[in-house]
Amino acid sequence: MLKQRDWAAAEAFAERHGWPEQPTEDSGTGRKSRVWSVDDDIHFQATRDRDSGEFSCFFYGVDRERLARLLGGAEDELDTWSLVELREAPYEERNPRRLAQSLFRLGLGAPPVHSQEFMPPLAHGLANEQPMVRAAAARTTAYMEWPELFPIVKVMAESDTDERVRGEAGKIVYVYRRAGLDDA
Repeated sequence: MLKQRDWAAAEAFAERHGWPEQPTEDSGTGRKSRVWSVDDDIHFQATRDRDSGEFSCFFYGVDRERLARLLGGAEDELDTWSLVELREAPYEERNPRRLAQSLFRLGLGAPPVHSQEFMPPLAHGLANEQPMVRAAAARTTAYMEWPELFPIVKVMAESDTDERVRGEAGKIVYVYRRAGLDDA
């Protein structure tokens, strides 16, 4: 997750390494992405999330060792959120909008498989007194796509005290079901 919320850092990083930008098409997800070719087998991608406005970047290809080295170099050169910062930010924010934003970053920066250490800050948002924050926390679970979160979001969709939160959670339940993540 990039701390800078624009294309400049990723673009400058790719330029420094001489990686040419590849044409991309909108996938229909609402995410805008830019892709640079490291070589024929590895690509560097920066993506702007439509809902949160946050930028993330990653490498993809088949050589895991080389991908790990490239990722390490990117972490050294780019201003990114550390895992510790992602997990602590929801506790530090008092402003509901900034708290919601920190929850979006938490979800976008979470690992692809369930990680217990991400649960307390997420639970902090899911139980917040502000409906806007609870709705953001529900949406955050869609970024994570962990089947373990489905029962939590389902309960929110059925019984949260705020109609907007129930509606947002209901959308996420639908997403989980379409992805087959409700069977866990």
